[in-house]
Amino acid sequence: MISRKSRPATYLDRLMSELDDIHSEYAKILAASAIVNIDPNRHGDWDVVVINAPEWGWAESDAALEAARMNLLRRVRDWEPRFRLLFPHPTPTVSKRLDQHIGRLERWLVRDRDRTVPSTTRTAVEMIDADVADLRALAQVLPPDEYVVRLTVDTNTLIDNPDLAAHTATLGVRYMAHLLPVVLREIDDLKRAGRTPDLRDAAQRADRRLKGLRTNGDIRVGVRVAGDVYVVFEHVEPNRNRLPSWLDLTVPDDRFVASSLLLQSEHPGSALYVATSDINLQTKLSAVGMPFIELPASP
Repeated sequence: MISRKSRPATYLDRLMSELDDIHSEYAKILAASAIVNIDPNRHGDWDVVVINAPEWGWAESDAALEAARMNLLRRVRDWEPRFRLLFPHPTPTVSKRLDQHIGRLERWLVRDRDRTVPSTTRTAVEMIDADVADLRALAQVLPPDEYVVRLTVDTNTLIDNPDLAAHTATLGVRYMAHLLPVVLREIDDLKRAGRTPDLRDAAQRADRRLKGLRTNGDIRVGVRVAGDVYVVFEHVEPNRNRLPSWLDLTVPDDRFVASSLLLQSEHPGSALYVATSDINLQTKLSAVGMPFIELPASP
């Protein structure tokens, strides 16, 4: 049986770990960089004065530094939308902090003309340190959630075991499960057109088990499964807003990942886990930093 100690790191924990790695690589890039005076007025030719021109800028990068900047820029741009998902309704102050800090992380890798570049790399390091520290501080102001732990379950897991309370050994005794539209649709399809009689029978068992939960209350707001485990039947389909660009919503696995990400966005103060043993889905979940678990082994 999987012990509770094996519960994987949360979505937020993974984002913070990625931010630490970005911070570490940023320090190396700044250590290899130089800042020079680029003020067009520095020579004292007062016949032509450039207004609001930046005073300091980055020196030219060699090939190795250029490659390092491009690699880290890719990581920053991959990390940013996934972090912003945790702030679906930011206040103006939070929006300003996100834009300021993430904006500098990106601009100082792109290195167009920028009036925020300081006169020394030491000051630049201090500014990036402050940016990262405040991004970490923002992660501490996420609103608390009624359920500390939430769960989405893929189709294969429900086929194998439709008991939504089967994950207490890993997640603890209290959590809210969410059944996604893409999963309910797949179960409907499999109970009629599964490729084998055994698969059709398993889908029908799962369907009966899930439909039986409707007698426990309103499935739109949450009904009791067993003990302190509850479930909500979701009805909203995902759209592309704020999602990683590579997700293809016509692909069921991608649609599942998108729905799980948006569910985490709706409940930023909760730790969302995905129950799946599908290696392709697990790979895609890993790509977005979403933690997954598998059914506990049979005794």
